[in-house]
Amino acid sequence: MIYHNKFGTNSKKIIVGIHGWGGTNNTFLPIQKKLNDEFTMINFDLPGYGKSKKPSIWDLENIVDSLAVEINKVTNKDVDILGNCSGALISILLSKSKKLKVGNLFLIDPFSKAPWYFRIFTNKIIGDYAYSITFQNPLGRIFTNLSLRKKRKEETDMTSSFKNVDKETSINYLKMLIELEGTDVMKNINCKPIIINGENTFKDAIKSVDYFTDIWPNLDVIKIKDAGHLPIEESTCLLYTSPSPRDS
Repeated sequence: MIYHNKFGTNSKKIIVGIHGWGGTNNTFLPIQKKLNDEFTMINFDLPGYGKSKKPSIWDLENIVDSLAVEINKVTNKDVDILGNCSGALISILLSKSKKLKVGNLFLIDPFSKAPWYFRIFTNKIIGDYAYSITFQNPLGRIFTNLSLRKKRKEETDMTSSFKNVDKETSINYLKMLIELEGTDVMKNINCKPIIINGENTFKDAIKSVDYFTDIWPNLDVIKIKDAGHLPIEESTCLLYTSPSPRDS
């Protein structure tokens, strides 16, 4: 079972939300609070996160296909996709599904490849220990969040969502996403890609824009002033100010 939360009453514009590493569908709550019935949003807990069961096999292709099936159960209309952080990479694969017709692909802070500070958690020798001292205990989450203060606004928290996250789930998503590197799976998309970065986000996310610009000639890039890695929380208006070519 893949859990989803649906809000909004305007069924003419449907946006599918895919959260990032350590998140749940709650990632998109700030949008719900400011929604003015301009669209309907369907937000999923990725398998293993939140209220969704773990997959029987940790295979990204199967997970993406399962998501496409679930989306079709909820709506048979065209959709836009909003992918946050590592969820942006899953969203890219989802947009290529033959089961869906996708108009716009909004990607918030996507990484073209995993930085060392993600890779460390998949290391066979120190990975489990590194995860345990940073995300699996309260004190570790506090210090990790403090260390990331330049990548966020003062009032936002980048680690609290990991409180209820299963370690196996977190590590397996990192491993699956790292396996995408060096492949062509992110090329040849058939929708309009729009990357949204907070100006104070991770340097690796900013550098990744060059890669995506090379493979997507029709890419639009939006930089959100004074926002860090969490523009959904820090600048919730981004969906209202981002271009929507399909509606123009």
